Amino acid sequence: MNIQRISATPEECGQTAFRASFVTLSEKNLGRKIAANVVDTFNGKILPEIQKTQMDESARLIKAAGAGRVISKPEDLQDKVNFFALAAGSGSRFKELAQTVGDYNKISLPFKVDKGQNIHMLDFAMTMGKFFIGKEGVNKIIASAPSGSFGDIVQHYLAGNPIKDTVVCCGDNVFGDKASDMMKFFVKAINNPDKHVALVGVGRSPKIAAKRFGVLDAIGSINDETLKLRGFSEKPPYEEAVKLAVDGQNIANTGLFYISKEAMEKLIAEIKGGVNNIKKNDVELYDFANAVKYVHSKLPEWFNISSVEGADIKVVKKWEDVGEPAALYKFADDVRKGHYLFNFPRDLAYMIQTAFKERIHLHDKQPHIIFTDSAKVSAEQIAGAKNIDGVNIVV
Repeated sequence: MNIQRISATPEECGQTAFRASFVTLSEKNLGRKIAANVVDTFNGKILPEIQKTQMDESARLIKAAGAGRVISKPEDLQDKVNFFALAAGSGSRFKELAQTVGDYNKISLPFKVDKGQNIHMLDFAMTMGKFFIGKEGVNKIIASAPSGSFGDIVQHYLAGNPIKDTVVCCGDNVFGDKASDMMKFFVKAINNPDKHVALVGVGRSPKIAAKRFGVLDAIGSINDETLKLRGFSEKPPYEEAVKLAVDGQNIANTGLFYISKEAMEKLIAEIKGGVNNIKKNDVELYDFANAVKYVHSKLPEWFNISSVEGADIKVVKKWEDVGEPAALYKFADDVRKGHYLFNFPRDLAYMIQTAFKERIHLHDKQPHIIFTDSAKVSAEQIAGAKNIDGVNIVV
């Protein structure tokens, strides 16, 4: 697959130019527009505010996690770890809404915060990786052809870029926990030579999990700081989901995970040698769910450690996969109430919450989202707006 970048080459900028933080985008799915309107805007407007406190926050994070063999100072987060936000999907479940609002993908839907500022779904994922972003900002990988959810990461390493400890976040997943708490969990794994996989899960009832989620077969209590990973079950039958429950809940797999440098080196070496065990189909050659499962299964062979001992799970209390319009409304309504804003600078977080209070409402028990420049619209406009997935979309 041909990987194109919108930025200078490493030779032009020095090896630090492509360190740390990346967004994967697709030429087919508005990649260049999203790169310019979302990623460049994030780098120019949000990142400078984040970086005012980045080093101090990073130092506190490392102190809480415990400095170790890989991460011992803030610079190590940028130099020794790659953070990828995956944003190359087509957003097929979101297509009608995105096209109703304009020429957008779900991760680039613009919520107007101020006259000169929009906020997007992708901003939440990029901000989750704020500790890994260097002064040069988030780097963009724009793929010209699909190769699967893990494809851009595989191609990045196959191209000869240094293989590092790798943290991955889906661009349409939002987390209610502070990034520092999430990354403390990953730093502990990175600094432990016997940990090669770490995942973030969320509690869901067996009834819901059986219909919607991949379920983690976990050992421990849902209230533990970390659980052990025994295996995976993709949308299991209800009866199986009940058996997999921990304290009455399934641990649903979210789109945030870690694979160690050493395990990634083994995986990439196999792929270079012509062995691909993470293929989903002939189009999606490299799938991130298959990659995590495969690495987990190979821990005994690769590192002489049991799969259970080599993989940890952190359970979060608030998470949303914003892949459908109804989920977008739920997320936006939660933002209106002040959730999901921990990772933004305080002033921007306040602006976002205020804007969402103006644009996310229930009118006669009918959910609606206002995408127009003016937040003040009539009840008639709301009632007459197009209804998508139970939400009136005012444009």
